[in-house]
Order: sequence, then C-alpha cells, then structure tokens
Amino acid sequence: MKKIRFSIIALAALLVLGSCTKHKLWFPMDEMPKDGAEFQLHYFEPINNVAANNIDSVYINGTLYSSKDGGGSLLPYNGVPCMDVGKFFYAPAGSVNIRLMRGGETIYDRNTTLEAKKQNVFIHDLNEDPIVVDNRYPYWNDRGVASTAATFGDDSVCKVMFVNLLYESPGVPYSGKLQYQYKRNDAGDDEPWNNIGDPVGFGEGTERTLVLIHYEGGPTSNYYKSQRENYRILDENGDILQVLNSAGTKMIDYSDWWTARVGKVYMHIFRGYRTAKPVCGVTQWTSL
Repeated sequence: MKKIRFSIIALAALLVLGSCTKHKLWFPMDEMPKDGAEFQLHYFEPINNVAANNIDSVYINGTLYSSKDGGGSLLPYNGVPCMDVGKFFYAPAGSVNIRLMRGGETIYDRNTTLEAKKQNVFIHDLNEDPIVVDNRYPYWNDRGVASTAATFGDDSVCKVMFVNLLYESPGVPYSGKLQYQYKRNDAGDDEPWNNIGDPVGFGEGTERTLVLIHYEGGPTSNYYKSQRENYRILDENGDILQVLNSAGTKMIDYSDWWTARVGKVYMHIFRGYRTAKPVCGVTQWTSL
C-alpha cells in the first residue's frame, strides 16, 4: 500500500510540474521607450477637501488615464496613480496636454513640458500652468548613515523631500523661501533641528534627505520599525513660520509630526493659505 501511495504522489507531482511548463501565463504589456516621461499627477489647489471638489476624470493627450469609474478620482491634496505606491503614468517626453473634468465639464485644459525621467506634476491653480518638480529618482543610491557601537541594530533611515506650494492668500503665492526641518521625537531639547535640504521657494522641491530613525521600543518590540518625527518650518528670516490656526482666530508657530518607517521614501507637500482658510499644512505622499 505504501508503494502505491508514494507512486500516486509522485505521479501527481509530475502532472503539476508538467502543467506549469505547458500553460504559460501572458500579461499584455508594452516596453516603455527609454526616452519616455514618467509622472504622477497631483491636485493641490487650496480648496476644501470635500467630494464636490473631486476631479472625476483625467485626460492626458486626449486619452483617459484615470476616472471615478476606473483608476480612481483625483482628490484635493492627493494624486494619481493612487492605488499602489511607486506607480507612475507614462507619456512621450515633450509637450503634454492635461485635461481635467468635474461633473461632466472640463475645468482645466493646459499644456506642460515633461522630460524623459520621473517627475511630479502639481495642479495648484485651475487658471495657471502646472508646476513640474523633479522626483529625485533613484531614491536609494546612497545611505550615508552608519550605526554606532551604542546603537547598532537600533538605527536606520528613511528619506524625506519637501515641496513648497504655500499661498500667502488667495491668488498670491508665498514670496519667501522656506527651510523645512525635523527632529526625532526622542531627541533632547538641547539637540539641534536638522535641515531637509536647502530653503526652497514656491513651486520648488528639496533633495531627498536622509532622516534618522531610532526604533521606539527597540528593534524587537517595534513591529513597524518606525518613529515619530517632529517638523517645523523657518521663514526667510530664520524665524519659525507664522500661520493661521485651524479656528482662523490667530497666527501661531507652524509645527507638525509624522510617523516615519524604515526604508520608506516620502514627499512632504506644504499647501494651503498661510493667512486665510483653508489653512496650510503638509500632505505626506509616499513615494516608495
């Protein structure tokens, strides 16, 4: 009985292997030309983030790229492709037409120039051309941080890039340059703040900067290998940027925090109005 049983198992294994070699799975795809442009499209007009302000359809060069019926709507302070991290649209490099529709009507129809690389395209005003920011790819061509004897096995990094889309008031971009800074949540009050790149003006982005992470609770207890990072912004005079509070009643120091995970690559996009509503804040876009 054992010999018969083993023979049956062996025969079944051969049949499985045979079926794997005979029946190939094919996926329809086209190889992207090396001179093609890759891009992610973002909608960052300073408006309220409500369903009535969603973009229903996105057309690139007359072709439907994303919609509420497939691929996802383009939401305020968000972007497409939006279903998975690290996805990009493709278009031939050069002049590209972007048309946005809401409620069956065209609300945006502009051209921009895309290069043969990865980039992020920001619609910041429906009456203005989009802003194109270099995506700073590849992300991990350097690491640049080494653990010490005291922290070996407990230190690692992520990367953060800052994009300045701050408006002073409706129709008026902020005129100064902003310095984005971070400090680990476990850092002492006497420890310095760390710069995320150099100061940038409206429509500009920094380099992707290494951000040091100390696992909160240690590497064995922190499942997500993450840490809270605190952030602030300095204005062109080196002072903490003053912004309108959420209640719209007074100006306060800008501050925020985000949870950083080891190996992740983030884009922090500063948007909204500094002195009016909707108030300003950072949107975190995960690049990888």
